[in-house]
Amino acid sequence: MLKRSQLLLLSLIFCLIAALMGACSSNNGGDKTEGEVSQTAGKESSTAETKIVTDIKGRKVEIPSSPKRVVYTDNTVGDILLFGIQPVGLVQGGLENAVYKEEIKDVADVGWPLNVEKLIELQPDIIITSITDSAQIEAISKVAPVLLTNEWDPMADRIKRIGEWFGYEKEAEAFLAKHEVKVTEMWKSLVQDNIIQTDETASVFQYMLGANRLSVYTTSYLPSFIYHENGFKPTQAIQKLIEDPKGYGYIDISAELLPELAGDRIFIVFFDEKERRAAEEMITGPIWRDLPAIKAGKVYFIAGSLGITTDPLAREKLIEDLPVILR
Repeated sequence: MLKRSQLLLLSLIFCLIAALMGACSSNNGGDKTEGEVSQTAGKESSTAETKIVTDIKGRKVEIPSSPKRVVYTDNTVGDILLFGIQPVGLVQGGLENAVYKEEIKDVADVGWPLNVEKLIELQPDIIITSITDSAQIEAISKVAPVLLTNEWDPMADRIKRIGEWFGYEKEAEAFLAKHEVKVTEMWKSLVQDNIIQTDETASVFQYMLGANRLSVYTTSYLPSFIYHENGFKPTQAIQKLIEDPKGYGYIDISAELLPELAGDRIFIVFFDEKERRAAEEMITGPIWRDLPAIKAGKVYFIAGSLGITTDPLAREKLIEDLPVILR
């Protein structure tokens, strides 16, 4: 027979076992054991190191939370430079005359088409590109996460997109707000100083020497800067082209259409000095020389680094340079 003291001890042991089992059951249903907490902490730490973002194609892409090594393949490199993001790789072709050429001159050239071996060598955290070829996208996706963008989108859209991807939403909004204030002040100052009139029209042309082609720009590049509620207006003929839903931002034309398209001011953008010289000779020829803007000396040549881009840092430079050009 068990003594009373032994019975009390056994009862106590059973109570302790029951209490422990209850605690275990509680842990399974709610609180975690030390091992489980450690595993969860590890998962949270891992999650914090990456995030999911959406590119313009609606693709959900996992990228590092703070990507450091960025390859950027578009010509609008100012989209990332303005946030202090220094790329490790670029397509250097076409950037020879960029307003920030000194800042990027030592950045590795990834070539065009993109050199996959060079990308592997650079070990990027992410690749940002406007490439549309699915085979190329698949190939470079094996090197690093790929975020698809569109360098033809309006500047504000691109900047907001980069801000969202990199966690610089507030900085993006601040830049755009400040930029628009500077643009508005520039135009108002030009009107107040009688450099331009509020009802003046303007046209933007390019003579592409290599293709022997004359184009008028409607929404692409320089027009998206000079057509402003406080600045120049498009001619009626150009406005019709702007409103065309099938418009592509520019259209090739023949010289016979110039009297209808040409505004009070004519801007001619050029890719290089050869193209500029050819354009200077062109405007001395038939039809061109009889245009009111040409007769009045209101024709302006704008380098491609400012006129054939919507790069935000080029636009900042244009705010400084355009008043000088017009004066």
